[in-house]
Amino acid sequence: MALYFLKEEKDLPASPPTHDAEHVRGERSRRIIPIMAVLAVLLAGLVEASGLLRPRESLLPGLIGIPSPARARTVFLSLPDGRDGADPMEVALLLRGLSMLHPSVILLAPEHPASGDAARFVEGVKGQLAEKGIRLVEAVRPSPESLWRPVPLSRYLPPGISDRKESLPVIPGTAPAEGTLRYIQEPPPKPGNLSLLSVTATGELAGSLWWEGLMQGQPNAPAWLLADHLLLLPNHAPLPSAGGSLSTPRVPALLRTVTSDDFLLRMEERERGGISPDFDSLWEDAVVVVGPSSMQRGAADLASLRGTTILGAFTLAAQAIIMVLLSGIVLILFFLPKIPALSLTAFLLLTGILGSWWSLRQGILPPILPWAAAITSAVTLCLIRKPGPG
Repeated sequence: MALYFLKEEKDLPASPPTHDAEHVRGERSRRIIPIMAVLAVLLAGLVEASGLLRPRESLLPGLIGIPSPARARTVFLSLPDGRDGADPMEVALLLRGLSMLHPSVILLAPEHPASGDAARFVEGVKGQLAEKGIRLVEAVRPSPESLWRPVPLSRYLPPGISDRKESLPVIPGTAPAEGTLRYIQEPPPKPGNLSLLSVTATGELAGSLWWEGLMQGQPNAPAWLLADHLLLLPNHAPLPSAGGSLSTPRVPALLRTVTSDDFLLRMEERERGGISPDFDSLWEDAVVVVGPSSMQRGAADLASLRGTTILGAFTLAAQAIIMVLLSGIVLILFFLPKIPALSLTAFLLLTGILGSWWSLRQGILPPILPWAAAITSAVTLCLIRKPGPG
């Protein structure tokens, strides 16, 4: 009889291991979490490297009270209107004053032809600027004899639009290796668009006066123009382009405007021994636009663009290394006990804040998005971790 009952009990179907199956599924789900966290960091790093968020990230220094670099200043020195070009003697006096204030680059509107003593005075002042290392870029009106300075730009046109000649405006003249001139579009384009690039009849790229302001500090650095609709600057800042013009980002930018009369008056006071640190610092390392009021709108658009591109960026190699390090830290956190994991997360948060602060003080945008993704992933991993030893 006992054997019968043992046999019956042996033949009964085993109850499903509900608890064990749920445990296995839970472990599998937990293993997916660190993989998703690493993928989130890598995806954030790719978005950061693309530069799509630069217009918004460039506002960060101002929001946390870090002043913009001195080289970010854009000043408009306004000439009186109602003349056929700038008066040579007045321009010479303005340039002479600027030579004492050490701006980074001076963008000069098309000049009225000078002769005699006026021409010699103008050339002498330009020589003083060259001796002090201050770049002077003069705009000219396009003509068939114009020799434009070549633009260090790699232009890529996909096959579908390679034959479209209307992508960039065509201007007369050529751009040989010995060219030195920059043009200015007249009349200026509509507000919010800054004319930067054109192409000659022979297919050579020519840059406008505003190109020199945008590339201040790196005039020979290579840039990319993709499909004539995206300008990629050397610091990885992508700017939307259409018809050779850039759309000005809608970010606050402060353009300081000074009239020529006020400037000459202040310079006269300065030469008499007057001390005005605020006035002197306004021009130091700045981009100065000298021209009539019709150029003020373009100067304001230039200031907006420079506000989003003046900050440097880590090289792509450095950003790749940072992505790998952050991904490794997130992965290590998954295998650590809870207390060491929390300590490592706090260390990551602290070093990220201090490193970002230092980077912004140096005028370089830190990799904010991958770091934020790493912190979020680290905190998530700590919250879902069961208490353990250590």
